[in-house]
Amino acid sequence: MTTINTDAFRTLLETVPDGFFVHDESGRFLDVNAQSCADLGYSREELLGLSISDISRGADRAANAKRWADTPAGMAMRFREIAVRKDGSSFPVEISLTCQAIDGRKLFFGLARDVSEGDVALREANDRLSMAARVGGLGIWDYDIANDVLDCDDQWYRIMGRDPAERVRRIAEFREFVHPDDAAEVTEVDLTVARLAAEERDYGMLFRIFRPDGRLRWVRSSARLVEDGAGKPARAVGFVVDVTESRLAEQSLEQRASEDPLTGLANRRRLDDELVKACLHATRTGEPLSLAMIDVDHFKLYNDGEGHVRGDAALKALAGILQSVTRRPYDLAARYGGEEFLLLLPGVDEPEPILQRIAEELGALRIPHPLSPVAPHLTVSCGCVIASELADVAPLDLLAACDRALYQAKQGGRDRVEIARL
Repeated sequence: MTTINTDAFRTLLETVPDGFFVHDESGRFLDVNAQSCADLGYSREELLGLSISDISRGADRAANAKRWADTPAGMAMRFREIAVRKDGSSFPVEISLTCQAIDGRKLFFGLARDVSEGDVALREANDRLSMAARVGGLGIWDYDIANDVLDCDDQWYRIMGRDPAERVRRIAEFREFVHPDDAAEVTEVDLTVARLAAEERDYGMLFRIFRPDGRLRWVRSSARLVEDGAGKPARAVGFVVDVTESRLAEQSLEQRASEDPLTGLANRRRLDDELVKACLHATRTGEPLSLAMIDVDHFKLYNDGEGHVRGDAALKALAGILQSVTRRPYDLAARYGGEEFLLLLPGVDEPEPILQRIAEELGALRIPHPLSPVAPHLTVSCGCVIASELADVAPLDLLAACDRALYQAKQGGRDRVEIARL
C-alpha cells in the first residue's frame, strides 16, 4: 500500500483538528490522519483499504471517477459532502481538495471539516493549517490584502532562492522576482481578488521567477480567499511549488511532437498548423505570402552511392542553411518528407533572393555527388508560389501550386528556382 509520508508533514497533519486524506485518481485512500479515523470510526488500516465512494453519500462511483479524471493538476476545489461513519451514521463535511501531479500520476490532497455544528471560529483559526495540509506543506504564503502585508514560510524563500532572514513584506518587493512578462498578471491584486470573489473560486497561476543567481524557474501558485466578518476578502492564503522540471519536460514533449527528429526543423504537423495561421493572417491583413518547396536533386542516387549516414548528414546540412534564412518570428522551415523541405515566408513578395542564397550556400559546401547528372556536388530544385490575395486560396491550394512549380523546376533541368504567382 503506497502512503504519502514525511516526518515534518506528518507532524503538521496530526495537529490539524480536521480529517486529512490523500487519494489517487480511482478514489482509493493512500494516506489519512488520526482525525479522519476518529471522525469516521475506522482504523487507519481499514481506511487504507477503502475508497472515497465507500465513506461518502453523494455522487456515485462513476461520477466521482469522471470528476477526478477531468481534474487538471494544480486545480483546487471546495464543496460540501455527506460523510458516512463505520456504524452507518452520517454527518456533513466541507471538503477542500487539491490535485497535484507527483511522480507521473495525479494525487488528491484533501481536508474534510465537520460542519455539523458550524464552528466558524475553528474554521478561521485553522485556515493556514488547512491550506498547508491541502498542498503538502510547500511554500506557504499568507497575504493581508487591506494592509499589503505578505508573510511567507522558509520553504517559500527556498523556492524563490532567497534568504529567509531578508523578509519580503510587500507585493511590490515580490514583483521584482517575477519575470517581466508575467509580473503584471501575477501581482495585480485588486483585479484578481475582485474576479475570484465574483466567481467564487480559488486562485491558481503558473509563472516564472528569477532567482538571485539569474536562474529562471517555473512556479505554480494556488490560494484561496479568506473573508472577514462582513463577508469581504481579507486575506489570501496559498502556496507555491517549483514545477520547473515538469514544465521543461512538457515543453520538451511539445517540441518533439512538432519537430523533425533528424533535422530539428518543424515537422509536417507543425507546418500544417502554421500554414493555416499564415493564410488567415494574410487574408485578414492583405499581406502577401510566399511558400517554397525545396527538393534535393537525385537524392536516391546520393544515398545509393554515399550511404544513408552521409545522406542524413547532407539533409542536416541543408536544414542548417534553411534555418539560417528563416530568422523572422513568423518564418518557418519544415521538413515536408524525405528529401523535401518547405519554407513559409509570410509578408514576402520577392522570395527569389532568399532562395538563391540557399542554393549558393549549399553550393559553397561542395558536398560531393558523383552520381548526379546535374552537377558533381549536391544541388537543389525549388518551386515557389507567391500569393498576393488569399481570399479564395486554401492552404492545400498553396501546397499544390508549390508542387507544380517544383515539377517545372525539375522538368527544366533541376538546380534551379521556378516561381509562380497566384
